[in-house]
Amino acid sequence: MSDKNRLANYFRLLSRGQKEEKQDSDVIKQILDMIEALVIVQDTQGRIIEFNPACERLSGYSHREMLGKRVRDVLVPAEEKEMAEQVFQDALHDKPPAAYEIHWRAKSGKKYLTYWKTTNVKNKSAQVEYVIGAGLDISHVEMRTRRRELLLGIIEVLTGGESETKVLSQILNLVRDYAGCDAAAIRLRKGDDFPYVESVGFTEGFLQQESSLCTYVDDQAEGDTTVAKLECVCGRVIRQDMNELMGSLDESGAFFTGNINELARRLAREQVPFKVRNHCGASGYSSVALIPLRFKEETVGLLQLNDRNINKFSEEEIQFLLIAVKSIGAALVRFEAEQARQKSELLLNTIIHKARDGFSLSTPQGEMVVYNEAMERISGFTMEEVNQHNWFYLVFPDQDERKKAISKMRLCMAGKIDYLEVQITRKDDSKRWVALSVSPLEFDGQTYTFATMIDLSAKYGDNPS
Repeated sequence: MSDKNRLANYFRLLSRGQKEEKQDSDVIKQILDMIEALVIVQDTQGRIIEFNPACERLSGYSHREMLGKRVRDVLVPAEEKEMAEQVFQDALHDKPPAAYEIHWRAKSGKKYLTYWKTTNVKNKSAQVEYVIGAGLDISHVEMRTRRRELLLGIIEVLTGGESETKVLSQILNLVRDYAGCDAAAIRLRKGDDFPYVESVGFTEGFLQQESSLCTYVDDQAEGDTTVAKLECVCGRVIRQDMNELMGSLDESGAFFTGNINELARRLAREQVPFKVRNHCGASGYSSVALIPLRFKEETVGLLQLNDRNINKFSEEEIQFLLIAVKSIGAALVRFEAEQARQKSELLLNTIIHKARDGFSLSTPQGEMVVYNEAMERISGFTMEEVNQHNWFYLVFPDQDERKKAISKMRLCMAGKIDYLEVQITRKDDSKRWVALSVSPLEFDGQTYTFATMIDLSAKYGDNPS
């Protein structure tokens, strides 16, 4: 018999006459025990008079604990209580059966999305005697959708070409919305430390107090040298040294606890070899999850989730988040490498463009892509002019001189001579002796030409005889 038919039988049994109630009670109990649907029967005051085993399994509350209580007072989150009351009143006042979705907060603190149909049962006088709700746990449906949205959201952010700061901020908000937690933050490796770089939900005071994990101590084993140590639970997760941390996911390297204060008290009793600050507990948080952001077995950052409710996070959710954030570690390394490359390029460009000697780089087609200030100062020609007219034609206007210079340049390119000293004609028609050197450079299967030019005026004068 389907759940729907069992429910129908149950409703019919409830509405039968008083004489039949005694003989039907065993049948009703069997139906309630075997049915997988959630079934709640309430009196006209909203007090629970029946709370079947399926409800017990999902909520974590026993029939005895819920008897006489109201659903909205125990199970329904604060933000949905008004809706729950309205649904009950609609059923009580004989409005058509309602279908709706509402969350239950279980005894463990975990939230479930449930789908309900609610109606009433009347006595022989046509007065409403009970309000009956039949529901299903649809959290798995919602969870699959939310997980898919999170994964797609992270991929979209990581491939969006935004700056590191914006990417981390967007990912943090996606993860926080998914986890439904009060606060979230990302720590990133900076030298020996892992300070917060992005956060949402934490107060400024908390961030300032808790940002640095480092303390510096004298290490006798290292010859009394000062070494950096990472403190607190965050530090242990980053170091992947979590022997003392019950609640950790040993294989994954992640950690979560449903009661950080209880953990801190236990660690204090056990006198563990690291400092437990417990600013999280002091700030009113109970549940804490710490997920390392790794790349090639190296921890490059840490995702932190905090919530004020006890037992907010489950092992299943943390395992999923470990998968979801895997690509973040690689992205952080990519950002770090890109920043290092940009700094190197900036430094190189500064050196090249501010150097005393001339530097240029031209494509196989002869177009200048690098042409520093010294090249323009020595020759008098800009890069735009050189690309428009060709450098050799500009500085060697005499055809015979140009042929000789090009011939020597080819010897230089072939490595047969190191450099050549030639006299060029500047833009103002003055003559100047320079030393030229050219080298072939291979990029992406193409040969570029790198050239240097040194002003020899100090050696020969501007117009030597």
